[in-house]
Amino acid sequence: MELDPLINSINEMVTSVLVLDSRVLDVMTAGKFLNKLDRIIEEAAVVPSLQKAARDLSKFLERIIIDYDSIKDHEAVFAGFEKGVGSLQIMANQVKKEGDSVLPGPPADVDGRNEIPADSGQAQEALAGQLRQEEMDRMNQDGEANQSFLQDDSLLKDFIVEALEYINEIEVNILNLEQNPDNKEHVNAVFRPFHSIKGVAGFLNLEKIRDLAHSLENALDKVRNDEWPVSSMLIDIILDGADALKEMIGNLRNRMDGREEEPLRVDISALEMRLKKLEEDPSGQGTVGESNVKKIGEILVEDGVIREETLEMALKEASRSVPPRKIGETLIEDGKVTPKQVSQALRKQASQITDATSIRVDTRKLDDLVNMVGELVITQTMIRQSPIVQGNKERKLFRDISQLVTITSELQRLSTSLRMIPIKQTFQRMSRLVRDLSRAAGKTINIELEGEDTEIDRNMVEEIYNPLVHLIRNAVDHGIESPRERIDCGKPEAGLITLKAYHRGGYVVIEIADNGRGLNKGKILDKAIRNRLVDPQESLSDADIFRLIFLPGLSTADKITDVSGRGVGMDVVKKAIEKLRGKIEIETIEGRGTTFITSFPLTMAIIDGMIVRVGRERYIIPTTAIRQLLRPTRESYNSVINKGEMINVRGNLLPLVRLYDLFDIEPEHKEPWESIVVVVDGESRSKCLLVDEIIGKEEVVIKGLGEGLKMVKGVSGGAIMGDGSVGLILDPEGLFELSEEKAA
Repeated sequence: MELDPLINSINEMVTSVLVLDSRVLDVMTAGKFLNKLDRIIEEAAVVPSLQKAARDLSKFLERIIIDYDSIKDHEAVFAGFEKGVGSLQIMANQVKKEGDSVLPGPPADVDGRNEIPADSGQAQEALAGQLRQEEMDRMNQDGEANQSFLQDDSLLKDFIVEALEYINEIEVNILNLEQNPDNKEHVNAVFRPFHSIKGVAGFLNLEKIRDLAHSLENALDKVRNDEWPVSSMLIDIILDGADALKEMIGNLRNRMDGREEEPLRVDISALEMRLKKLEEDPSGQGTVGESNVKKIGEILVEDGVIREETLEMALKEASRSVPPRKIGETLIEDGKVTPKQVSQALRKQASQITDATSIRVDTRKLDDLVNMVGELVITQTMIRQSPIVQGNKERKLFRDISQLVTITSELQRLSTSLRMIPIKQTFQRMSRLVRDLSRAAGKTINIELEGEDTEIDRNMVEEIYNPLVHLIRNAVDHGIESPRERIDCGKPEAGLITLKAYHRGGYVVIEIADNGRGLNKGKILDKAIRNRLVDPQESLSDADIFRLIFLPGLSTADKITDVSGRGVGMDVVKKAIEKLRGKIEIETIEGRGTTFITSFPLTMAIIDGMIVRVGRERYIIPTTAIRQLLRPTRESYNSVINKGEMINVRGNLLPLVRLYDLFDIEPEHKEPWESIVVVVDGESRSKCLLVDEIIGKEEVVIKGLGEGLKMVKGVSGGAIMGDGSVGLILDPEGLFELSEEKAA
């Protein structure tokens, strides 16, 4: 008799009980114990006496949870449960050693007392004297536990809070699974929350939640056992299943608040059909071709736009036409659907065709491909700028090189696009965040999403998530007014947050806009002066004042909330965005709302930079950091006491940084009015960099400097130039710190 898996499960149960030192058993922890006991009961099917003992122990634990508040001596009850688990372990070891025949009933412990109740009556007896008699009477009806324990609000509230946290955990980890489908840890991270939800929902008799969680758990279990691959269809089903569970649990919470009659009224029939289809075709792709693509009518029915009866009537009507009409045209003419609904269905159909003809590629291979294409770009630039080629007058050679440049550029564009994924998933997570935060804040806030199909480098998806979360939280907490304030201001009661994404040049732009109160310029400036972050005598433009909110510790919130108000958000946002070589701008009108415009390079592998010369050396300044280029006049140069050299730029005095001093280079020009000044932005300030010449703007492939040089201040990387030499990519904030250290 093979009992090793059963004994391992029991040993795992023993370990779990031993670490439960707090004697506080919340619903979710109890659910995990019940799940373990369920598994032991299933594995002990070949050992009837052991299986019965496990069942009785499970009932004993259920009784503890049901009447937890009525128990006077928790220590004694927990000790009894621990001994019961220990006895189960002794039984299992005896069975393995001598066989099931030696165990006519539950074993005695070392004191000769039977610690595992033999039946539900004994389980009640074990708790007698510690539970209130009226509760005992209620539980003893017909010899079974009455299901009225569902009325215990504290149990349900614990379940709702914990289950929603588990669903949030699922939503985060499912993205990791999609990016790394071969990583079993990511599979387990999604599997475990469903397993816990199933166990506790079953205990609370929430059958619909339990069954759905069980179905999704089974699908993930097949992935864990390598029976199914991680397909796009599976990911979609898990996400939709998590949404359905969240809706069920939300309705359950509404029922408890007296706002919902049927807490589990959620239609999951379409989801169940998709799960069934996945069982028939675990690859999630089926046969490539038209047979695997749903028809427009089927999509409209599945989305709930029309009924099946309506579709059948429209199909008959369309077939009678001469020539036969398309189903979409028929439904629109009959007023059953709108053109927009048909358009959305067509897009869904097109995406299904795309999915059916796609393959999964390891992201590391894509990264290697992009790196090799980058090397190709460098090589073709070196060939094009070679003196030998430049001095050659052969026209065919120039035509061939021109063709090489065109092909290389297209190859670079295509290889970069392979790493791009739609930003839709990130936006949907923001949508859920707005809904949860607005409810917690007691505000009514709608959210509009635009440009969900805009693509972004997959390596940047997780990096931009935290900055977006900070901006959304601020918009909900500070930007949007309370319903009463909005009505008093003549605004609609419901606020609006708009998330928009689009491509502009070589960047992806994400806008977060709200129609709330806007930024208060005076309040920001007063707080900055009080915190000694700016000089009261300093002349600042509106844009400069609004940028002050990115300084650490500056918050204009009247009170601290769970969401924001401590001044530790916007500086983090700016640093995170600049780490990605992006930038953030603010547009605001007091009383009308605020828009934060963030822009990121399309890829992390290539940078758009301005090549400058200092002496004989060339450097690259990221164009996102450059505000303007100018040749200052003699009159605009000033030397200010205690502040050093300054350049007057449009009425503002900005510090001058001499690059040749920092890098110990002999420059061509030392006087600012003979040189070029590049005005660059750092984290919270701007300064002027003195250079000899602007060579031009160029896209360069970023190269790391290695372990020995990665911490060098003022330099963020390197790039191979057209002549084969290395140009250093400058870090403006690091340069500012170097110049300040040198001045000190």
